[in-house]
Amino acid sequence: MADHARGRSTARGARVGRVPSTPSADAPRIFSGIADTYDRVGAILSFGQDPRWRHALVASVAAAPSDVVLDVATGTGMVARELGSRYGCRVVGLDQSADMLRTAVERDGHVPLVRARAERLPFPDESFDHLTFTYLLRYVDDPAATMRELARVVKPGGRIAMLEFGVPSGPPLWAWRLWTRVGLPVLGRLVSKRWSDVGAFLGPSIERFYAAHPQDEVERSWRDAGMRDLRVARMSLGGGVVMSATKAAAGPAATETLRPAAPPERAAFYALAPGGARDYWTLLHPPYTAWHLSYVLLGASLAPAPDPRIVAGALLAFFLGVGVAAHSFDELQGRPLGTRIPSGVLVVLGSFGLLGAVALGLVAAAQVGGGLLVFVVAGAALVLLYGLEAPLVHSDLGFALGWGGFPVMTAAFATGAPPLPAALVAVAASLLSLAQRRLSTPVRRIRRRATAITGVVRYRDGSTEALGRDALLAAPEAALRLLWLAAVTLSVGMLAARWIGR
Repeated sequence: MADHARGRSTARGARVGRVPSTPSADAPRIFSGIADTYDRVGAILSFGQDPRWRHALVASVAAAPSDVVLDVATGTGMVARELGSRYGCRVVGLDQSADMLRTAVERDGHVPLVRARAERLPFPDESFDHLTFTYLLRYVDDPAATMRELARVVKPGGRIAMLEFGVPSGPPLWAWRLWTRVGLPVLGRLVSKRWSDVGAFLGPSIERFYAAHPQDEVERSWRDAGMRDLRVARMSLGGGVVMSATKAAAGPAATETLRPAAPPERAAFYALAPGGARDYWTLLHPPYTAWHLSYVLLGASLAPAPDPRIVAGALLAFFLGVGVAAHSFDELQGRPLGTRIPSGVLVVLGSFGLLGAVALGLVAAAQVGGGLLVFVVAGAALVLLYGLEAPLVHSDLGFALGWGGFPVMTAAFATGAPPLPAALVAVAASLLSLAQRRLSTPVRRIRRRATAITGVVRYRDGSTEALGRDALLAAPEAALRLLWLAAVTLSVGMLAARWIGR
């Protein structure tokens, strides 16, 4: 009770400037008393982004079942639990907060927990195969020294992965500042006074950290600690940063950090080599964009007499909204396509595409009726939520309905198609989009994340077939190539039948 009172007193003093605060003093007072609600409230106040960032953090480790992973700043054990669940590996959690560790024990008493500070880990050199840490460097006085201490306990060849808040650049910065300065404290107050204090502290704390330690300095501290193959993924328009790297071997092998990286695997079968105008072709996802535009034509073909001007406007609006805006915003989230398009250009392209699509929708609504405004608003929301990687829109069902059924229903309404046939075709388009998702997800995972593929298929007649990258990609990518061509051809034929038959 006395400790809690001292924490409140320190917080009040820091706000009025009477008690200087250091990063290492912030964590005890900020996280005191919120452990029981930390997981749930953190997910809500981040619009579901915090769990998604933690999932990306865990995915970057790629541990083996026999590995032992140290999760530093484990808090209530969210990352530790997911590591164990995903890889079947042994995990040790470490945190300096007794409140957080108590909650972690209550939720999963099987994870070994240690109370200690990241700056002084109570383990011998090279004790762990991998190490993760979450929201840590802002709460230590010397981030570079802490990185060296973290790297010390990891075996050569092991991965270190970090999750930290980021500061967006460009137009999203103003929305981020409004949310962190106003939204977080106000909504936090609905939970408790402690959460309001956390909300008020967070935004300024993040900006102070990057003002004192810019991103390039943080990356340099990783390399100085002996880390190589550094990867940085900016997520949610830059609001979250996931970094990962491999600890270099001692001695001459450490010179690998100076060698150029091998050419990256193409992110998709239609992707061109990174650089220049080729990046903009890749950004548009041409086969998939054409596939989704075919659903606009299918919806229009259901009308007795589809107006060519409405159809052309709908095609252009969906091209701007899906092909340009959604894909530009998505590329801001960790560069999944590996393009070199500047972030500012992506923001401009995405904003232009979204505003153009909305403007076309408003013009069409003036001609066909105000009911179309519902589709305009829904479409803009889909693009923005997709750009923020909201779990609902990025789920299989959300993708199927948003990029499959929605274009059919929008075009059908705009051209005056009967509701029942439109609904049935929308279901069919959603199922096709779901099939696309089921085929493309494993392909994408292999192309963008796999480092090695080994295995053998043994048949009943005794013959064998080696499993490899090409074998696993060939069938689903061939199906994807055929399906997008089939969808486009079918939709053009259906619409042509309406117009030619008149």
